[in-house]
Amino acid sequence: MRLDQNLILLPVLAQVILTFAVLVMMGRARAQSMRERRQKMNDVALATATDWNENARKLANNYANQFELPVLFYVACLFALVTRSVDVALMVLALVFVASRIAHTAIHIGANRVMPRFTAFLVGVGALMGIWLLIGWRVVTAAL
Repeated sequence: MRLDQNLILLPVLAQVILTFAVLVMMGRARAQSMRERRQKMNDVALATATDWNENARKLANNYANQFELPVLFYVACLFALVTRSVDVALMVLALVFVASRIAHTAIHIGANRVMPRFTAFLVGVGALMGIWLLIGWRVVTAAL
């Protein structure tokens, strides 16, 4: 069943909002870390991971994660939009991917338990692979 092709932008916007939310939380955590450690801006101009408290490090690591796997998600959604292949299956996979990223972030910046975080990561990888397989299948079959 075909959908309004622009609907694919909803999970994209959700992922973008997540990225900005983590950025804001990271900035606040770094400011708090600087206050706790009585650091000045020059003290952290070339900061390494050990220059921040645990919370700031977790948020910085998670923020970096938002530019790894999600990049393939953004490209896949762009391809889906351009090829007009957005349908219910693709939307469900996109929403599962974003939900897994939200879960991954909540676990990562919270208790940071590795196995639940890894499970959330694997769910996202599976959903993203499904998206790419659907798009690839549709492109190949359309060309034949």
